[in-house]
Amino acid sequence: MMASLNSSQELTSNSRHQVLLTLLLGGTVISFGNSALNPAIPIFMSVFDVDIVMGGWVLNAYVLSMSVGLMLSGYLHKEFAFKPVYLTAIIGFMLGSVIGMCAPSMTMVIVARAIQGLSGGLTIPLSIGMLYQIYPQHRHGRVMALWGIVIMMSLAFGPLIGAYLVEQFAWWTLFAVTLPLSAVVTLMVWRLLPNIGSPKASKTFDTIGFVSLLIWLLALMTWLSTLKTDFYTSLTSVIKTSLVAAMFLISFMVWWAYERRQSQPLLNVRLFRNTVYLHSTIISVTQTLGLMVGLLLLPILVQEVMGESALWTGVILMTATLMSSITTHFAGKRVDKHGARDIGILGIILSASSMLLLAWCLYQPTLWLLMLIMSLQGVGVGLAYLPTTTVGFSSLAKEVVTEGAALNNISRRIVSTIFITLVTVYVAGRGAQLLATGSTQSVGTAIQEVFVMLAVILFLTIFSARRLPKAV
Repeated sequence: MMASLNSSQELTSNSRHQVLLTLLLGGTVISFGNSALNPAIPIFMSVFDVDIVMGGWVLNAYVLSMSVGLMLSGYLHKEFAFKPVYLTAIIGFMLGSVIGMCAPSMTMVIVARAIQGLSGGLTIPLSIGMLYQIYPQHRHGRVMALWGIVIMMSLAFGPLIGAYLVEQFAWWTLFAVTLPLSAVVTLMVWRLLPNIGSPKASKTFDTIGFVSLLIWLLALMTWLSTLKTDFYTSLTSVIKTSLVAAMFLISFMVWWAYERRQSQPLLNVRLFRNTVYLHSTIISVTQTLGLMVGLLLLPILVQEVMGESALWTGVILMTATLMSSITTHFAGKRVDKHGARDIGILGIILSASSMLLLAWCLYQPTLWLLMLIMSLQGVGVGLAYLPTTTVGFSSLAKEVVTEGAALNNISRRIVSTIFITLVTVYVAGRGAQLLATGSTQSVGTAIQEVFVMLAVILFLTIFSARRLPKAV
């Protein structure tokens, strides 16, 4: 077992490789466990006889609890050594898998997902922070490219394997399948990871910031879950909805102002004063929106509109993610020498163009055309997402990279959760409106409009890419 180390001590090359392998396997477990359940939500609804609102909490519980983990990660990284925090998170993920595997009700499935999300929220920023700490800056691009490839592969094969498991075996195997690798990762963490980051002084936890943001998130998600029932019913309902939205916005601005004044905040929002980090985060958030919309609408298109098997959804997503992984590897090597501006702009253009092509494809969709367009999106994400994020993290001081990773991740998750909910509201409301006028393709038309709006949003982020440095 490695001896405990201070962050100032250098690891040998072999030790770095051992740490990298351990963190990659840990990230694989978390990412696979997340994505494998995406095609299984209809199965959960059928087995436990619940509606779509309850079924949606399989995703919402994971996202919310992951946000909590992300909020805690910066504090825990400074208060405790890396190893015990990471080990606790992996064991927590295993506990969630066991609870999910044995769950007698939908409520317990949601509890299991919440535990897994909390653990995942801790491991991701801690892993990124560790990698940035043990590798020199000129290796950051290559290391993050490898990290991105492994995570993307896990995300790619997750839905395909998940669809196969639920079709050939049972829903509980989605939880059970992660247990063997989780046990291996636990042993590797115990034996191979050093105690880098042991605290020298205690850090006050921002309890007010944590509790207020948690309440805000829970209240927001509860309110968003009710929007579908009364969004387009009357002018009065629209006004009430606007007023509630304004209240949430104002309360969030108050929380933001409070965090900026804290010497030891829950989330270090002052990092957004760094222009490079700010614009790289904007790009990563919008690229995440594109990915999440694809994950939401592609299964509907393939399985409901085209009447194909869920396995085809997995195949298309896997192909797109493989293309993204290959592109990320190329982009990671290039960003170390040439920066992320030009390559980021190209990736944004490809991602936005794929949204427009998806809107056009809905007139007469085919599996091969969908696979081609989603592969184009994968290339765009590979060029735009990780390279720009890497440059943003590299612009920060090493000691705040973990906080920067947490802020980036929680921003992506909160914004994407709100956006996806609004997309479902828009599709339902716009579809009903078009149906009332006699349209025979009401939902399809609404989905087309969503893709066009998303393309516009992505194109606008070219201005953020232009603010990134040409070389690191």
